[in-house]
Amino acid sequence: MSKGLFTVLSLPRYSLIGLTVLLGACASSTAITEQPSNTTLPIPQKTHQQGSSAWKVENTALSANQNSFVKQVAQRYQIPENFIQQQLNQAQVNDRVITLVSPKRIASIKRHWQTYRNRFVEPIRIRKGTAFWDTHRQTLAAAEKQYGVPAAIITAIIGVETIYGQNTGSFKLLDALYTLGFYHPDKTRPERSQMFRNQLAALIALAYEGKLDIHTATGSFAGAYGLGQFMPISILHYGVDADKDGKVDLKNSPKDAIFSVANFLVQHGWQANMPVFPPVQLPPSPASLVSGGLEPTFTWQALQQKGASSQSKNASWQKGKQLGVIDLKDEVRGNHEYRVATQNFFTITKYNRSYFYAASVADLATALANQQIRNGYQVTRP
Repeated sequence: MSKGLFTVLSLPRYSLIGLTVLLGACASSTAITEQPSNTTLPIPQKTHQQGSSAWKVENTALSANQNSFVKQVAQRYQIPENFIQQQLNQAQVNDRVITLVSPKRIASIKRHWQTYRNRFVEPIRIRKGTAFWDTHRQTLAAAEKQYGVPAAIITAIIGVETIYGQNTGSFKLLDALYTLGFYHPDKTRPERSQMFRNQLAALIALAYEGKLDIHTATGSFAGAYGLGQFMPISILHYGVDADKDGKVDLKNSPKDAIFSVANFLVQHGWQANMPVFPPVQLPPSPASLVSGGLEPTFTWQALQQKGASSQSKNASWQKGKQLGVIDLKDEVRGNHEYRVATQNFFTITKYNRSYFYAASVADLATALANQQIRNGYQVTRP
């Protein structure tokens, strides 16, 4: 996802890998095929504009007037106007989508860290995650070798997003994005509908290039697709054809999904051989150290001056400005859980702009790695 225009709720269905504006990274796509663990796949060259310039273009305003929208999308992606109009003509407003993103519904939700965490770090996901890891061991090992993202993190993200493909969403992507792009119920936040119009434009580009059948493709109510729940812009920029079948299939190819998740994280700053949560003891009252942002703010030396301590010496996370202090809140009881997080934690928030989400991914990854170790495998701890 690109720069977020608003913070996403701590709800799994909002985790869309390409919704940079909405979530940060959860607008995604995914898929698989087995290869030997020594297979190295290059980080793919993007077929569309790369880097910040690409996000600048794809987050440029698109008109709420459909006639103007058609002309703008045609120019952005070099697509015939009649093709774009045909897709819009077949799109329908989905009332259920409107209900799910209703401002009143969203405003009534209080954040409760332990309740949120317990939805994801639980026996079913640990059991199914272990089975997924066992089935795709070679693919996960190859992705970890290529990108430096631990298999545990990749597996945990797919588990949090869709329970390993069990729940990829039943909303027609075209209808969901059309509805949110042109009929979003929150009229006080026009940037939200704007973000969805950009995602709709990318979805139409995928259809024009023959990469996705948008009249049959289904996903979340916010338009996320596949095992890793990528948004269309993320599919365009971070999707990987890892099984080399000529297409990025994030729903039916676990291999494509695994490599795409790893690629997304690396492109957003993942650092190999760095834990998500380093072994740090915080001072007794750490609330003042919390910035609430989505980037690390401290050097290790600065945290030490604030009273933090650790038995680790010369670790990777102790070099450079790579640390932040996060607050996992219980807004119901007023409790707080403070943790020190590295650059890799904040990279996960690019997938979904939520501390709860990133911490749940890390905790599930730890549980899955521990299970693999108990089963006799040597794996990288997240």
